[in-house]
Amino acid sequence: MPNNHVRAAAEGMPAINRRRLLNLTGAGLALAATSATLRKAAAAPIDAAPAEHPDAELFRLDQEMEEVHARMETASEANSTLSDKIEALLPPRPPKWEGPDMTDHLHEMNLDGRLRDMDEIPEPIRAWFKERGEQRAANKALQDAYHAKCEEINREGGMDAAEEAFNAVCSEEWEIGRRIFAVPAHTLEGMVVKIRAGERLGLENLADPSEAYLSIAADIRRLAGVKGEAS
Repeated sequence: MPNNHVRAAAEGMPAINRRRLLNLTGAGLALAATSATLRKAAAAPIDAAPAEHPDAELFRLDQEMEEVHARMETASEANSTLSDKIEALLPPRPPKWEGPDMTDHLHEMNLDGRLRDMDEIPEPIRAWFKERGEQRAANKALQDAYHAKCEEINREGGMDAAEEAFNAVCSEEWEIGRRIFAVPAHTLEGMVVKIRAGERLGLENLADPSEAYLSIAADIRRLAGVKGEAS
């Protein structure tokens, strides 16, 4: 059985409201130049900062996300190990159904315009379609039985419960990330927290600019004194 717990978690994540980064007037270029510098500083979590630090809330969320991320990685490794064990218990997959080829004789008969004009299907062709339908139904029964058995093994082996727990941790981490992106950063260190959150969530792998980097762009606009909201 393919190890599909990461895919399931991704599909269960909330939708991200992404906008084109280059639409951020001025901030698009600033972000492109600044994020490379910030990324170098994003290798390790920032130590606890005094409560009076302007980005103290971001640092607190960063530590909270670090703890959740560690639990998520532990759950991922456990799921992979369990998946390998369960995969060894699965029955062989039935062959995929492939319809039989119609013989040349029947094919020619089926294309005979005179028979179509008679609005009557010859008995040999009716028999071929009947046999084809029976073969397909028999293969579907094998496939259904196979999937039912796999579901039973997954359930009894604890895979369903493990995936549900993993997805819950992923959702928890995702929510912390959204909270981080919602908090304005007032220093470069605060922006590093957002860079790290985006990397933990894998947002940089998305085709469009992500919410994390849009949030950082807004921080750059604010620190640079650029007024107005990007569309």
